[in-house]
Amino acid sequence: MRVLAATKENHQAVARRSFVIAVVYLLSIAVAVTVSAQRPRGNQDPKLKPRTVTLKTKDGIALRAFYFPSDKGKEAVTVLLVHEWQGQASPYGKLVLALRDAGCAVLVPDYRGHGGSKEYTNARGESDTFNIAQMSKRDVENIIAFDLEKSKAFLKEENNEGNLNLNALVVIGIREGCVMAARWAQRDWSFPSVGSLKQGQDVKALVFISPEKQIKGIGIDPTLGDPNLLRLPIMIVAGKTSDEAAEAERMGKRIESIKKRIGRGEATGFDFKMFDTNLGGARLVNDVSTVIPSIVSFVNSEVKISDEENPWVERD
Repeated sequence: MRVLAATKENHQAVARRSFVIAVVYLLSIAVAVTVSAQRPRGNQDPKLKPRTVTLKTKDGIALRAFYFPSDKGKEAVTVLLVHEWQGQASPYGKLVLALRDAGCAVLVPDYRGHGGSKEYTNARGESDTFNIAQMSKRDVENIIAFDLEKSKAFLKEENNEGNLNLNALVVIGIREGCVMAARWAQRDWSFPSVGSLKQGQDVKALVFISPEKQIKGIGIDPTLGDPNLLRLPIMIVAGKTSDEAAEAERMGKRIESIKKRIGRGEATGFDFKMFDTNLGGARLVNDVSTVIPSIVSFVNSEVKISDEENPWVERD
């Protein structure tokens, strides 16, 4: 009995220590984001301060999003980050700050049912809350068609103010967010320009972190055969022994093979990094020191802005 009691106490002590470590970790990320956002950067324009924005979708959902402006104006590469299912924007503060410090303008929305976007007005006109366990394929389709599209509409306004270059858009997906990011990028490339009117084809690179194959019956495979997307620079990041390793390997082999056919033996614009860890998602990004620099380097090297390449365009 004494042994059992001691074992139980040990388990409880380990659980308490794990909880404390988790709390300290989350607080450290929050403090890092707050301090960096408040750190004086010369005579900084107030418009360049990170801020929370509310995005109202066409179907009436109010989304919370975090926007980190760039000081490069029309020369700023734009990044849209799509977090994982049952996740939210806040764990990706370190990555967002690194991209912002590299000159990117970054938007990270909490899509419907997640983070600060859990409430909505139901058919009776009453305030209600999304139940993630009951969210379906239709909800994922709405995230792609409404939430991510509204995110682009916000970035379009910033583009027309001269605060970023929407024509140099990078979409980063994490876990199930990879499926939604790829599906939305495919949708974006389905809108051709009409005369001088640019409607889409703004996504110029994709980053998949700890990719999952599907979410609620919607798979990533249809996008892996889309020639428009396969011509874009693509990066895959995963842990070698993580739960997502097999899917990352599968996607990587398929993309590399097709890119080699397109590039006559060269997989141009493809970066496949498997890190020696079992971590995935936010922990892979935050705990493996070389992950964030690798992503920033990929974005900087693969997405250029000039009069000939991804020039700034005013949008109607």
